[in-house]
Amino acid sequence: MPTCEIDGARVWYDSFGEDERLPMFSSAMGFEGGGYPEILASSPTSRRVVQVQARGYGRSSRVTETPPEGWLALWADDVCRVADALGVERFYYTGVSHGGGIGWYIALRHPERLAGFISVVGTPHDREGGTASSAGRAIVQANRHDPAVIRQQFEILAGWTDDPTRLEGREHMYAHVAARMAAQDESEAAINQGKPFPEATTDEELAAILRTVDVPTLILAGMRDGVISPLSSLRGIVNVPRAKAVFWEDEGHMIAGESPARLAREVGLWLSEQEGTADPADGIVSEVYSS
Repeated sequence: MPTCEIDGARVWYDSFGEDERLPMFSSAMGFEGGGYPEILASSPTSRRVVQVQARGYGRSSRVTETPPEGWLALWADDVCRVADALGVERFYYTGVSHGGGIGWYIALRHPERLAGFISVVGTPHDREGGTASSAGRAIVQANRHDPAVIRQQFEILAGWTDDPTRLEGREHMYAHVAARMAAQDESEAAINQGKPFPEATTDEELAAILRTVDVPTLILAGMRDGVISPLSSLRGIVNVPRAKAVFWEDEGHMIAGESPARLAREVGLWLSEQEGTADPADGIVSEVYSS
């Protein structure tokens, strides 16, 4: 089991792929086998992918007190220290939801480490409702042994759909999530990372923070997302320099589980744009407009 010792704590990670180009790192409370971002180790991206389990969860060491710098800052620093242990100086980072929050902290705390950042349904939350925590997550934590409550909250996250195939898949997802939440130990359940950048008490203050991000950024967003609003994603693309965004009208917060191939295609294209390997024909301007 690959682990990295950091300040006396154990941080678990796993690695996929052997590509020699800059690798892709990701961090989260946990990862589904064969899902996003693991699939980025295969075509069309074909990167080495390093998944880091956030300290406090699963195979990483438990944490009994909220870190003074905050959870997202701690996890961001841990990603960089795992990269140090692996001899990786610069890397791409992608994260989903709270994993995206980790990426925003890497971008601001350690921008020199990032060749680029891909946020998947992970732009910082709207400030409405306070900055201490996500109300939905607090409900889940308080009722993690009640499958009906878990299902209700994740239905909100996923967003509406009338696709029979997707609805059938969600039945399995709800059952899986309920079982996973019920299996959490007390220390895991006590963690609530809150909203990124709680020092920003208004959307305008949050926008000012986003304008200081100096890392090429790809924002991938679902318009039916029940926790990261379309306005949150628009705030990101409007304020983050050198950012690109892709919005799907028919996707919600669970896009990484429901449509990972969609994400991988966009990541592959964006990486080729960043590294100058995109098809030159993509940049040809029509003679109608160039004459």
